Amino acid sequence: MRNGPYILVFLCPIFIGTMSCVEPFEAETQVFENALVIDARLTDEFKRHRIELSRARPFEQETSMAELKATVMVIEDAKNFYDFHEVEQGQYLSVKEFSAKQNSSYELRITTSDGKSYNSEAVTTPEKIAIEDLYVEIETNNSGEEGVSVFLDSRSVTNSASYFRYEYEETYKVIAPYWNPFDFDVIDDKGVGEDGDPFEVGLKPKEREERVCYNTTFSTAINQTATDGLEENKLKRHSIRFISKNNYIISHRYSILVQQHVQNLDAFSYYQSLNAFSSSESVFFENQPGFLLGNISSETNPDEKILGFFEVTAVTSKRIYFNYQDLFPLEPLPPYYINCEPIQEPLLWLPTADTHSFDGTGRSPLIEAIQAGLIKYYATNPDYVETFSIDELNENTRGPYFAKATACGDCNVLGSNIKPDFWIE
Repeated sequence: MRNGPYILVFLCPIFIGTMSCVEPFEAETQVFENALVIDARLTDEFKRHRIELSRARPFEQETSMAELKATVMVIEDAKNFYDFHEVEQGQYLSVKEFSAKQNSSYELRITTSDGKSYNSEAVTTPEKIAIEDLYVEIETNNSGEEGVSVFLDSRSVTNSASYFRYEYEETYKVIAPYWNPFDFDVIDDKGVGEDGDPFEVGLKPKEREERVCYNTTFSTAINQTATDGLEENKLKRHSIRFISKNNYIISHRYSILVQQHVQNLDAFSYYQSLNAFSSSESVFFENQPGFLLGNISSETNPDEKILGFFEVTAVTSKRIYFNYQDLFPLEPLPPYYINCEPIQEPLLWLPTADTHSFDGTGRSPLIEAIQAGLIKYYATNPDYVETFSIDELNENTRGPYFAKATACGDCNVLGSNIKPDFWIE
């Protein structure tokens, strides 16, 4: 095994809202290898909870190694036990659905396949705080770019300080701008020299929905704020997301579901320090220059470095929708994901001096592009003249069809043609 510096890769990029002054976790810069990496979060949602276990990887290695065949358990109030089973490599799912109860304490216990034991500190579920409002406003950001800002208002009924972390998932409608109800139909993909017949491509009705699709993406940045420096225990216009007016994802209809996680002070401070350490895109994918102490330790070896944090949060969520034309009624839609203006006109076959084999290998630029999934039918070329004589071919020879890049005619390249159950027009 190669002995060298190992670097932890974390998954959470920088994006912090208004923050109060909280004493950060102490960190030390050092070399460590093969450290156990734990991503463990419980919420007060009634569901099967997931815990991920892996090993820190060398800087040169692109993927981390999953921790297999571990025994994972969460203990509630020192008496109720929730077992987790490995459902994928390094992915452990609770056997039963359960929710973290407010004011109850939870402890994570892990035993790896080599018999080493790890325990977390006991963590208490914080108070649930409702989202009062989720809304959008047209704004110009610090870079001078106009777009849509998503804001959140929240308020606690108690006067105790509250600490928040925000995540979101966004779903948007994609409409292929050059959709056509017909698709290419490759009837014969062998050249004359191979089977005695020429190449042949026709048209057929499309067999699936390719005009309207939906795509969902998830936030990766750490977005936190706190109310301990405010006169009232409430948030006003906390920034969740800014989307440029030229971003194609808001071209038609857009929806965002925001989750508000109420954290305890230890979890808030950990993620705040993590954010200061890392410019990554989530808690296990970017390089962290040192070791950040969490709330999990080894019972087997107290000096062992454990990476990660066991967090228990109270969650509330809210979803909103908007249409581009509602916000920018007199303006053209944003540019599509790719430039769809170029029109392709692939030749049906490539001529050579060998009049019997048509290139000898039976090559057809049109069929090759179709079979590679690079193009979609756009229109039939009215100037196409079918010929199988090389003498009649010249620089003005045309292809039988006009084509566009696949994403321009098939929305499935950018999403799914299955409308989400929650979607409202």
